[in-house]
Amino acid sequence: MSTESRDSSAPQTQKKILENPFVGSLVVPIAIVLVGALIIFGVTKMLSAERSYKDLVNEIQSKTFGNKWVAAYELSKQINSAQIPAEDYPWLVENLSVAYKDSVDPRTRGFIIAALGALRTELALPILQVALKDIDTDVKFHAVVSIANMPKGIQFDWAPTLEMLKSPEAILRQASTLALATHQVPEAEEAIRPLLRDDNLTVKYAAATALIAYKDENAQPLLEEILLIKYPTEAERVQPPALDGKQITDLKLSVLVTLEKYNWKVLNNTILEVAQNDSNISVATKAKEVLNLLKK
Repeated sequence: MSTESRDSSAPQTQKKILENPFVGSLVVPIAIVLVGALIIFGVTKMLSAERSYKDLVNEIQSKTFGNKWVAAYELSKQINSAQIPAEDYPWLVENLSVAYKDSVDPRTRGFIIAALGALRTELALPILQVALKDIDTDVKFHAVVSIANMPKGIQFDWAPTLEMLKSPEAILRQASTLALATHQVPEAEEAIRPLLRDDNLTVKYAAATALIAYKDENAQPLLEEILLIKYPTEAERVQPPALDGKQITDLKLSVLVTLEKYNWKVLNNTILEVAQNDSNISVATKAKEVLNLLKK
């Protein structure tokens, strides 16, 4: 058994998107804010010394280096902080694609895909297409989010991502909704619509927020529900509700930001109610700002 597979210090990827803010240059409160954002979840074990991105790629490809997932994570950090010259993108994509195919550890494969997504280059699309069919849920999740992070207008086979909308894994239904709505894939609107009745609350809310990109009025009742959710009382915090106060705040802000982004005015009356009555000052303030912009 390799050192890599024995390492028990690696954390499990946290998959409840509403419970974990996106980490990166953009901090987004929910899976479905319709802008690409790299998701890199925190890890407790880091490399003890600085390495160049080429050193990190060599460690990922090494047959003897044990914690390849740590090198892959560190590489994704470097890419996300724009430390890689664009002229080296072809070299990186080629070598990371080989490393992905050679890696038996899903943690390593996942962080390789996250690193490729952070490059935001269409050169990575072929290996991302492969990763959508990975046997590991976390790797597929990273692949879908990496696709969401790609520039708009990419030429891509969306069929596997559309199929993920029917996945038994809630996290994949959420992530695929993000990717499809981010790119406003035309056939996704009808495919996302059934998720408004999903058994998973966060998937339902993600679908409703996603459909703002299509100005789909089927989402209107659920969007109104989101904006008018009551925050839990002190007594309710003893027995946690479906969503806690921070999750509700993040969710409302996400809907408001997305309504503003797509200039959809159908919920202006509800936004006015939020602006006047929401007990969270950040939500009420954002509602006033969005309402003013939508009225122009």
